[in-house]
Amino acid sequence: MEQQQLNTEITAGAGELKSQYLEYKTFTEYPIFDADQHLTEGEDCYTRHIEDKYKDRTLRVVVEGGKTLFKFDGNARESDGHHGKVPHPGSLKELLKGIKKGSGEAGTYQWMEPDPAFADADLRLEQLDKQNIEACMLYSTGIGLLAEHVLTDDDLFYASSWSYLRWLEEEWGFARADRMFVAPIFSMRDVDRTCEQLDYFFERGGKVVAMVPGPAYGRSPGDPYFDRIWGRINDAHATVSYHINEAPPGYKAGRSREWGEEENPTFFTQSAWQWYWAYGDVPAQETFSQLIYGNVFSRFPNLKIVSAEHGCEWIPLFVRKLDKMRGMGRNGRWIGGQLPERPSKIFKRHFRVVPFWEDDMADVIDKVGAEVLLGGSDFPHSEGLAFPSQLVDHLDMLDASAQKLVMRDNGLALVGRS
Repeated sequence: MEQQQLNTEITAGAGELKSQYLEYKTFTEYPIFDADQHLTEGEDCYTRHIEDKYKDRTLRVVVEGGKTLFKFDGNARESDGHHGKVPHPGSLKELLKGIKKGSGEAGTYQWMEPDPAFADADLRLEQLDKQNIEACMLYSTGIGLLAEHVLTDDDLFYASSWSYLRWLEEEWGFARADRMFVAPIFSMRDVDRTCEQLDYFFERGGKVVAMVPGPAYGRSPGDPYFDRIWGRINDAHATVSYHINEAPPGYKAGRSREWGEEENPTFFTQSAWQWYWAYGDVPAQETFSQLIYGNVFSRFPNLKIVSAEHGCEWIPLFVRKLDKMRGMGRNGRWIGGQLPERPSKIFKRHFRVVPFWEDDMADVIDKVGAEVLLGGSDFPHSEGLAFPSQLVDHLDMLDASAQKLVMRDNGLALVGRS
């Protein structure tokens, strides 16, 4: 095992990490593929390339009264930040320990100043080397995730998402060094406008398309209405990733309202019920079943779907019920025509799922095989692994070749590098 250190200023205090560096540990002899890493956006990511008429309406970061706010179109949402600091990678473990002891408040997170590599593409490549990572999928964080949910004016939304897309291209590139595959979020809100953005993305080397789990503005994402979007992705041999995120506007608020919950809590202040039923794997499973039952993969056989940060323990029951409900619904509506094979077979062929390190992966692998799983760390977020390759320690039920499938080969195949 190799260990390296990168000097990073960390302010010690109550509930904060007291070391002065980030550690880098390697747990595999081969470089891995990490299907879940995150970048940190600059404050001008929505304003740098937007027309003047939208600059005061789009998403922007404002500090008022000691609080960091995301302002947009006359509204504001408080950031989950901690006085400019971020949770230390992997520190959710410590939070859960605090909860177990009966003291699990927000202050039990380990906090640190953001590492420069979180927000700089060249430094991030160096960090990948230290982490023994061959390549990764790189997702948005914080303000980069909000546009779909809070910008309800379509013209404002697309002006903002175009600015964000161009900002990503300038700062990170879409496939930098053929190693960092940035995954911008593309909306199902307007087919014509989204197809224009996809064309721009693919013409500049993009390979991973992020989408928000949940209903597609009153339609199923598997509705043939969206076939021009799926067709472009299919023809580009690109991968679609549904990373954990809030569903489109109204989804969580509507469910929460019906059950007497607060409609729009911040990420860290969601109730236990909302974490369970209005966020995470529930909207993801609804989305995946709509794609499969909508027969999308018969029309677009090149499509590959990634599920990131939803865990994997839901899979065995999901595939069993997919097959059962196909039979139960045989006389119902089939928006894309009847399926040519069992839904579980479609899932195994077209879906790749990033497990949580703490999941019971043995049962999942027994039901669907190691080919479905995809290594991902959620670095540098607190919920995942501080050391991305450490996931291999939780794959001891597999032989070395199957471990390598999960840790490297399955991911490289999704970006055309197998």
